[in-house]
Parts: sequence; structure tokens; C-alpha cells
Amino acid sequence: MLGNIIFHLNSAKKWDAKLFWFQFTSVIPQMIFTYLSVFLPSYIVLMLKKNIEVSQLLFWISLIVIGMALCNVISSGMEQYLYRNSMNLTLYYEELIFKKMTRVAYHELEKEETRTLLGNIWNGFRNEYMIRNSVTSFSVLLEAILATGLYGYFVLRIHWSLFLVISVSIIMNFLFLKKSRERQGVIYQEIGQPMKTVAYVKRHGMERTDGKDIRIYQMQEWFIQKYDNAIRKISDLYGKIHRYYFIRQLGELGIQGITEFLAYGYMTIELTRNSVTISEFVFSVGVIRTFSIHFSGLIGRIQEQNGIQAFLTNIRKMLSYTEEDEMMEDTLTIDTEKGMEIEFKNVSFRYENAKEDVLKNINLTIHAGEKLAMIGLNGAGKTTMVKLICGFYEPTSGEIWVNGRPKKCYSQKEYISKVSALFQDSFVFPLSLYENLTSYSEERDQDECFKTALTYSGFAPVYEECEEKGKTMLVREVNENATDFSGGEKQKLLFARALYKQSKLLILDEPTAALDPIAENELYQNFGKAAGNNTVIFISHRLSSTRFCDRIILLEGAQISEEGTHEQLMSQKGRYAELFEIQSKYYRETGLNSNLTNDMQNNQEEGRVYE
Repeated sequence: MLGNIIFHLNSAKKWDAKLFWFQFTSVIPQMIFTYLSVFLPSYIVLMLKKNIEVSQLLFWISLIVIGMALCNVISSGMEQYLYRNSMNLTLYYEELIFKKMTRVAYHELEKEETRTLLGNIWNGFRNEYMIRNSVTSFSVLLEAILATGLYGYFVLRIHWSLFLVISVSIIMNFLFLKKSRERQGVIYQEIGQPMKTVAYVKRHGMERTDGKDIRIYQMQEWFIQKYDNAIRKISDLYGKIHRYYFIRQLGELGIQGITEFLAYGYMTIELTRNSVTISEFVFSVGVIRTFSIHFSGLIGRIQEQNGIQAFLTNIRKMLSYTEEDEMMEDTLTIDTEKGMEIEFKNVSFRYENAKEDVLKNINLTIHAGEKLAMIGLNGAGKTTMVKLICGFYEPTSGEIWVNGRPKKCYSQKEYISKVSALFQDSFVFPLSLYENLTSYSEERDQDECFKTALTYSGFAPVYEECEEKGKTMLVREVNENATDFSGGEKQKLLFARALYKQSKLLILDEPTAALDPIAENELYQNFGKAAGNNTVIFISHRLSSTRFCDRIILLEGAQISEEGTHEQLMSQKGRYAELFEIQSKYYRETGLNSNLTNDMQNNQEEGRVYE
């Protein structure tokens, strides 16, 4: 808790110095105001007993009241500043988390622990009171601590037994409240199922697509009955919760009544014995009530800290993740003059909490300039190998070497700068078309690479049709006047983006899964031409699209089961040949197999674009 408070105060200071200082200084006028409100009645009694002139008494009373009003104004102003500007601190925390998310190692983002942590953090951000309370509650907590200590000292000076009685009553009330909340938690677990039923009925009852089935099969009454039963169950459970709190409130009132009777009874007896003066009696009564209020408030403030502390703990935990650039201090530069060679040495990989390896003892050398096809059924480990090659994952065992050195010799930033990839789930950024393709904010004159990427990707005609050309904004969810492309046009755009980077290692991880074989053949053909002598890895579930590659490897059972050229694998009459024949038969029957690979077999004989 102390670490969270220090972190939170430092964050507030970095964001807004006033936000930091007001959390401390707002306590001062409030403490003065509280003390004067306790002191004033006893002062009036004391002055009347001394027979002070009314005009003089009214003068001093007016000064005290003005002082109280001034303290109240100052405190309220500070609290309003804290309340108003605390929401802005959310932006600071969100920026910290966003920066950390984009800089940590990719495999960390895929861990279940990290996903849960981020989910809890974003839930906290969605609660507008979480950050606000984390700011305002500190000053309230500090005031409660100081006031409890100050007025507890006054009560102890009156008599230690009073302090004990009041403390015990407050703690008993807290225990009553805690027990009620525990019962509430149990009942909330029972509420979960009917709440899910209500959500299900509401969601499907209002969906247009589901509405057709509901009407066709006349399920309206069933939905209504389910909804009615669920809300009745929820109502009954809420009634139980309210009854528990009512009983708790009765107990609290009883304890409070007994406590006040004992406290005020004791002071009355002391007054009748002339052990205290009337002004001391009035002051003591004010002190007792103020101590009770602030001690009870302190326990409440501490309880309120649970959610806030959990939220701040989650933020600090996320910010403690090591960033990729911090993992290595002195790293080498990859010499790509002769291209990129990737070597797997006894590499195995197992996902977190998995019982078996998804890849086992993989030994594979992808030579510089080689066109390698990686094929296999779903779940064979193709995408996992791609993520290992991209550096998103680290092997569970074994090593990956790059150009004759262990990959760990290079920083992820240095390594990834030499890699381009086009994934099945790639997306466009909410930026201009030129920024999407090049990552540069301003267009460059005579950018031949840009023109070449447009040409080989097939996106050039689409680009020319855009009225604002490279300044065309994308993604309408973010940019109001953005242009949206069709699925095929977007695929070509992403293809152009991968080509523009001019990387020595290019990867296509089933980006054409939604395309027909002819469209996939065309994309692979163009990519092969554009790649030139660079290393290219093709992943596809259509074997006819990769038969032009220098080598094909078949992943099966977490290992490489077959490898060779298309002709070699066909002559072996193994698993590859079996799968190829099955697919070929389908394409022949549907008329899609004709001339699928004629151009692709000759693509390396044409011009090399990115030598």
C-alpha cells in the first residue's frame, strides 16, 4: 500500500504539480475547520461564564466563523481542483500502459497472466471513479489519520476507558459490516447465473439475425418465460441482501446508542461532580463525537482502498515488465550483404501450460535467397515457426542462428528491421495511405521503391483512383472522412507495405486464406518476382501455390516429416504426394487447377526487384 501511494503521488507530481501538493495541503484547512467547529461552542460557554461583553463576544465569534468559512472555501477549492483534474491523470496512466504494451516482448502479450492483468487494468480505466478516487481518497485518508490521532489523544486525556469503549464499538460496527458484505458476496455468486440468463435473452431477443429463428420456430413465449423467471430470482436475491444490511444497520444503531449513552453519561457525571467545567464538558462532547466520526471514517477509507490499491498494483506490475530494448545492452549489427540465413538447431517450443511441445527438435537451415514453402495441416506448428523466426517467441529449448551467429546476439529491434511479414490477420493503420505503406509521415519525391511496391502488389490502379492519393485517410472508426477498401484491395495494400520495407527476409503466413487459388497464385507469383534474391518463406494450405519454391517442408506431428522440391516429394509418394493428389482432384473437379502454377515456375527468371 505504501509503495502504491508513493508511486501514485510521484505520478501525480509528474503530471500536474498542483495535483500532487493539493493532496497534502487540502488537509490543513479542513483540519483547522474541524477543530474550530469543536472549539467554538466551548469558547462561547467559557466567555459567557466570564461575563464578557456581548459585542466583544460577537466580534470574536465572527472572526472564528469567518476563519471557518475561509478554511472551508480554501479546502473546497482544492478538493474541486483534485476532483476535476484527477480524471486527466487517467490519460497519463493510459499512456504509460499503452507505451509498455507496444514495447514489451510479443510473447508476454500472449500469456494468459498478461491478458488477465491488462483486462483488469482496462476495466479500472473504464470505471471513471477509480482514478478520481485514487486522488481524492488520499487526502481524505490522510485527514482521517491525522484527525483520528489528534482527537483520539484528546479522548485519552479525558479518560482511557472512553477511548476503549468508542474504539470497541466502531470495530464491532466494522465487523458487522464485513459480515454483511461477505453474505452479499455469496449471494452475488448466486445472482451470476440468472444475470447471464437475462443477458442472453436480451442479446438474442434484440438481434436481427436471431429474430428470424425465434419467429420461425415460435420461441417468443419461451424467451419471455426465461426472462421473467430470471428477473424474479434476481429480485429475491437482492431482497436478501437488503435484509442483511437492515439487520446490520439495526445492530450499528444499537451499539452506537449504547456507546453515546456511556460516553455522554460519563461526562454528565463528571460535570455534576464539578470535575469539569461547562466549557470543558461542551468541548469534550465535541471531541468524543469528532473522534467517533473520524475513527469510523478511517476504517471506511481503509476499506475503500482495497479496489484502488489493487488497481494501482496492477498498473505497477504491468509497468515492471521488461521492454525489448532493455533486454540487451551491447548487440551486434546484422550483416545482410549476402542475405539472410536462418538456422534452427534442435529447436523445441511449448506454449504456456501446454502438456506437449507444438514443435520438437526442429533442425532446419533456410539459406540466404532461398524460396522455402512451409506446409502442413491446421495445428501442425507453421504459424508457431513463423513467430519463432520473427522473434516473437523464444525457443523452449535449442537455438536459432542468424547469419552464423545465435539470434540472441542481436536485439529484437535490430533483427526485426530486416524482416517483412504479411500475416493472415494483418490490418491497416488509421493513418494516411502513404503512412500505411511507408511508415513516413510525409511523401518523398521520386520514391522509386514506393512506385515499385505499388506495381508488384497490384495496388497501383486502386491508388491512382484515390482522389487524394497518398494523403487518403484510412479506417473510418478513427477518421471521419476515411476511405475503406474491399477485402482484395486491402490485401494488395498490405502486400505493398511488406514489399516497401525491402527486407532481406520476407514471410507470407497464409495471407491469402480467404482468396481463391487463382488469386493466391497471382499474389505469390508477384511476390516471388518482387523478392528477387531475398529469402522468402511461404506458408500455405494450398500445395499447388508453393510448388515453384526451391524447397518444401511438411510439418506433421510437431516435426518436419518430409522436405524437398515438389518433384522430389511427389516421387517419394509419401504424405505430401497424398495431400497434393487430394487437393488436385478437387481443383480438377471444380475447374480451378488449370494453369495455376505455370507463371510461378518461371518467376525467378524475370527481373530482380530488391537485390
